[in-house]
Amino acid sequence: MKGLQNQYLDLARNYLDEGEEIKARQIVLTHRKFGPESPEIHVQWAILCEELGMAKQAQECYERALKLDPTNQECLYRFACLHRNVGRYEKSIRFLRKLLRQNPAHIEARNLLRENYEAIGLEGQAKAVSPEKERSESVTVERYFPPPVGKEDIETFLDLFSGREIGFALQELDPNTGTPKYEFRAAPLDAETVTKHLLGKITLAGYPLRSDNTVRYAALSVRIPLRVKETYAKQQSYLVFLGENMRSYVLKLAQFARTVDIPSYPEERGSEGFRLWFFFQDFDHFLRVKEFLKEFIEHAPDPESHFVLEPILPTRPVGIGWVEQCINLPLGIDRCSHRRCFFLRDDGSPYENQFIFLKKIRRIPLRVATKRLRSLRGPERKYLNNTLSFPDPVERLMSRCSAIAYLIQKAVSGQMLRREEKVILFYSVGLLDDDGNVIHRVLEPTPDYNYTKTKRQLERLQRNPISCLKIRSMIPEITASVDCLCQFDLRGGKYPSPLLHVRPHMVPASQEFLVSEGIPLKEAAERYIHLSRHVEEEKRILERLEKVLEKHFSRKGISEYATREIKVVRRSLNGQSRWVLEYV
Repeated sequence: MKGLQNQYLDLARNYLDEGEEIKARQIVLTHRKFGPESPEIHVQWAILCEELGMAKQAQECYERALKLDPTNQECLYRFACLHRNVGRYEKSIRFLRKLLRQNPAHIEARNLLRENYEAIGLEGQAKAVSPEKERSESVTVERYFPPPVGKEDIETFLDLFSGREIGFALQELDPNTGTPKYEFRAAPLDAETVTKHLLGKITLAGYPLRSDNTVRYAALSVRIPLRVKETYAKQQSYLVFLGENMRSYVLKLAQFARTVDIPSYPEERGSEGFRLWFFFQDFDHFLRVKEFLKEFIEHAPDPESHFVLEPILPTRPVGIGWVEQCINLPLGIDRCSHRRCFFLRDDGSPYENQFIFLKKIRRIPLRVATKRLRSLRGPERKYLNNTLSFPDPVERLMSRCSAIAYLIQKAVSGQMLRREEKVILFYSVGLLDDDGNVIHRVLEPTPDYNYTKTKRQLERLQRNPISCLKIRSMIPEITASVDCLCQFDLRGGKYPSPLLHVRPHMVPASQEFLVSEGIPLKEAAERYIHLSRHVEEEKRILERLEKVLEKHFSRKGISEYATREIKVVRRSLNGQSRWVLEYV
């Protein structure tokens, strides 16, 4: 039978050599399926099919050969070439890996595998299987100066990505096949290992799940499926276009998160596309975190057809049950693409100093984040708006205290705040903030915002609201320019404070306003001097305002102007204006 098959093969080749392709095809279609139990014969039929442009029939022949001999190296290589030629890079890679595991010295297979990796943008894996090519093509470039990694940088990283108590993994590439794999290390994550990761010497993967099944961070993945990469592998410009669309989409997701007041942080992750990270104040059960991600995806904008949005979970199903899985940590080098992973700004560009950015990352209670997403189910869609808004007490405080409103606007616009300005916000807005979320939102855009330090400051905060007198002494140039002239009901000995506008019960009685005849001379003198200074300052401000009012009243020809509760009246006495306040 084998000899007969060889005769048919020779006959078909002769027809092909003579240009009789129709006759050659007829022989192939008639006799190729009746070959003996010999993988070599089926490989020869497959080669002939390829020469005749019969890719489907060639595939069938290769499959028969591999069924008889799964380790046939010639068949594996040629079948990989066939898949490569028709654009099925993933299948080509799979057969080449199988071949190279048997014979790492197969140069043609190694070169073809490198070309496949390069075609779908996996430069790191291409270099792993062909390091000599990397050395031969290396050129002199600008020198790289690694950044100093400080103790605070490492502590911030470890705190953000804390998970499994004992155990982490290192991403590595098989030098023979370029296959990514994870090497488990049964040790706690330490400063030395994190430093190597941040410097690009190793690539860390963490296990988010602790022994009590809780996690403290989560992420969503935005990526192009491999089938799409294969389809458009020869149209690199289109893949670049898809990559930019993915970038825009992950930024859109971050914008959506902002509209529901959930802090999120987009990251570009080499060949794997993009990720959107969430960080929580406490460890919560991973099923609740899974529900949060599901809720987020349900309400978030839909992705385009050529890329997918999916949750990155700490476990994966294995048919019966689940198994824990690790997640590549940010700021390292993605070994597959050999590109660094960076967190992104609102415009899609990487932050210039990623270490400083880590200190700005804001955590949120999981229950709060989930509640905000669930509020979108109702007809009100409470949180969906594109303007920055705060809880009602803070909004009312801003509308009634121009100094506080000025400082908040200065902070959210990204300007640097002086220490005195931060103190004022802490002892006004910070005291209205039940969970600390608002003060973090206010200070987050400032260049020197640090989540941990801000949280620590909130924890040490005394429950005494700042007084208006103190504000004027700390920022006199601002209070003078924004007309800081609030009026309060000070009955009960309360001191003037912005919080009297919204929560007067929080303002205690001031000892400065409780004067007894028996106070010592020194204390009486100091109080008198302190209050007199502020009275003089208010007089100067009032004089400037009277000049402004005089100009407006004269131009409009009016003698009084009413607000909601009080009207300003101009009276003439001996040729000079006298200003009086009257209740409406």
